[in-house]
Amino acid sequence: MGIETVFKIAGIGIVVAIACQLLKQAGRDDIAMLTALAGLVIVISMVAGLIASLFQSIRSVFGL
Repeated sequence: MGIETVFKIAGIGIVVAIACQLLKQAGRDDIAMLTALAGLVIVISMVAGLIASLFQSIRSVFGL
């Protein structure tokens, strides 16, 4: 994990926040909620991959 991962997550957060604000001002609250949910799913999938690689590293270090 490097700083680029943190920047990717922050970038996704900024894009989703802007999209949600634009959609809310346009009166599309339902689509704004789906946009926020999609951003959350994308970030969780990125973090899940990182956690999986962390567990693989721990297994290899301890020989499990």
